[in-house]
Amino acid sequence: MPRPPKIDEPTKTYNLLMKETQYATLAKLASKMQRTSLEQVAVADLIRDAIDIYLESYEDDNEITKD
Repeated sequence: MPRPPKIDEPTKTYNLLMKETQYATLAKLASKMQRTSLEQVAVADLIRDAIDIYLESYEDDNEITKD
C-alpha cells in the first residue's frame, strides 16, 4: 500500500548535500518527535518546516506579500 502524500500541492525534488553531523542531529530529533506524534516524523519533514520558517521570516523582514 503506498504512503499517503504529505504535501497536497505540486512538488519539486531536490538533492541536498549536508554534513553527516547535521543529518545525525536531525535524525535524533525526528526520532524523538516521532515517539510523541500521531504521524510519522522524518528528517525531510524537519527540513521542510525549517524552510517554511525561513521563508516566512524573510517575507516578513522584506515586506513581501503572497498573491
